Amino acid sequence: MMRGGYMGKRQTGAASMLMILVATALGASIGASAGDFVGWRTDGSGRYPDAAPFIDWEGPAATVWSTPMPAVSNSSPVIYGERLFTTAEPSTLLCLSTTDGSILWERTNNLEDLPEAADVPDMQERHERARELRKQINQTHGTIRKAQADLKDDPDNAEIKARIAAAREALATLQAEVKPYNEAWYSLPDVNPTNGYASATPACDGEYVYWVAGTGLVVCYDLEGNRQWARVVAKPTIAWGSSSSPVVSGETLIVQVKGMTGLDKRTGETLWEAAVPDAWGTAAVTQIGETPVVISPSGSIVRVADGVVLASDVAKVEFAGPLVDGDVVYFVEHGGKAIRLPGTVDEGGLTVETLWATQPNKERYYASAALHDGLLYACTRYQVFSCIDAADGSIVYEQNLNLGKGEVYPSITFAGGLIFAGNDGGSTVIIRPGRVYEEVARQSSQSYRGSPVFIGDRVYIRGLQSMFCLGSGGEG
Repeated sequence: MMRGGYMGKRQTGAASMLMILVATALGASIGASAGDFVGWRTDGSGRYPDAAPFIDWEGPAATVWSTPMPAVSNSSPVIYGERLFTTAEPSTLLCLSTTDGSILWERTNNLEDLPEAADVPDMQERHERARELRKQINQTHGTIRKAQADLKDDPDNAEIKARIAAAREALATLQAEVKPYNEAWYSLPDVNPTNGYASATPACDGEYVYWVAGTGLVVCYDLEGNRQWARVVAKPTIAWGSSSSPVVSGETLIVQVKGMTGLDKRTGETLWEAAVPDAWGTAAVTQIGETPVVISPSGSIVRVADGVVLASDVAKVEFAGPLVDGDVVYFVEHGGKAIRLPGTVDEGGLTVETLWATQPNKERYYASAALHDGLLYACTRYQVFSCIDAADGSIVYEQNLNLGKGEVYPSITFAGGLIFAGNDGGSTVIIRPGRVYEEVARQSSQSYRGSPVFIGDRVYIRGLQSMFCLGSGGEG
């Protein structure tokens, strides 16, 4: 058996077959454009044109339900029929009822649960020792930096030079001790506390739900909560922690843990590996002619059938994801670009056409953009909102949203004729689409970093403390 290749079934749930049939029937109406799955931003676009968005979030009857979560998470809710999937730090996947918010099942996904963990009975102790070593390494780096700064002011100071030499020797000892742990299959990646291990959003194809933990563990459950398989695909090495969400194309589950990997969604077996740059954002699935492809945030276009990289470096976003609209793909951050995909894939690969490049406000963009009626809407982490003409990349306007304390992590969302932009301080501004900035309303809620999901007049938000649903007829 491959490492991390546990294929056994366990952890039974209590949902009925009737519920599965209802979920399958209802879920088909909100699936991805290719009809394969729902996941991050539902279909990756963050567009809910048929919604009738409820905007009085602070009114006396706004909260339909609110369910406390076991821990924080940056993931977005995934809704399939009457089931809602979300996550909690550090390794929990949950399924809730969209009707009343009750938790239908809750599953932890720890490396200690894998069969091969039996060979490492002191895994927890090793985790704790590694955390302490990493803390000491960071402190020692700080000591060296401070001493080097002092040395610039007094370059001949022998005491400072000795201090630097001693710190470097101590650093080498610490790094040598932590190295075997870092290289072990069970090591916990060093992550930024804001990112954590549960930032990725699940994906559901109506039969199974899939999730990628920040440890590199990929899991698959049926809708009743029975685990189908779990395995460590790779060890994430991307700085600050992995956050890329899984996507599905046909029978292939595609994950970006280290590079890109295509898995048999029913067994977890590796079908192919593609050497594409790591990314924090989530890939987009689409088709070129009759050929299913997946487009990475780093600008690689990969054929789903065999993992062949058809094109590289066509564009790039750092933290966000590419946005597909027909044969055009938008990469919108502080270096925006639009490309047009060819009509077919030739034997020698493919060539894309660059439609335009633009330069909106130069800052980090954690939020992915939204597209509506020929205009792109994007926002920096520090709340500078941009409207971009999708035809030529020209900046239509820029507006500081003044949302108050917090950074813009939730992606921009279009719902029922309105644009929603929020920050992790719990402030949300509602904007009317168009070439002139027009604010409709401002609302406050619990802090959140995931992107909201709109269905009918309901909005579902994974808050940092709870999963909640807002809409008319709530209990306040």
